Amino acid sequence: MTFSITSAAANLYKDIKLDAKEGLRLFVKYAGSGDSGGFSLGVTPAVPEENDYIQEVDGLRFFVRSEEKWFVENMELDYDEQTDYFSCHIPGIA
Repeated sequence: MTFSITSAAANLYKDIKLDAKEGLRLFVKYAGSGDSGGFSLGVTPAVPEENDYIQEVDGLRFFVRSEEKWFVENMELDYDEQTDYFSCHIPGIA
């Protein structure tokens, strides 16, 4: 199980207030309905559980619940500060 979050992308989340035990949970969101719906990535503060996959990037803990690992497998999050462009490549929904 792997996903990649660059330091520049992680830095976008540094202002979120987290308790000592919390990290940033990455999760599957479904938006829309019918043909116009689709999956997207959600991020929320939460406390990791025993079976969660946790990855630390620049002091921030990002984690995924075991039942949602399929969604972020090989995901790449990046941010280009010069162009102010945030990219999220999720092969699981390509």
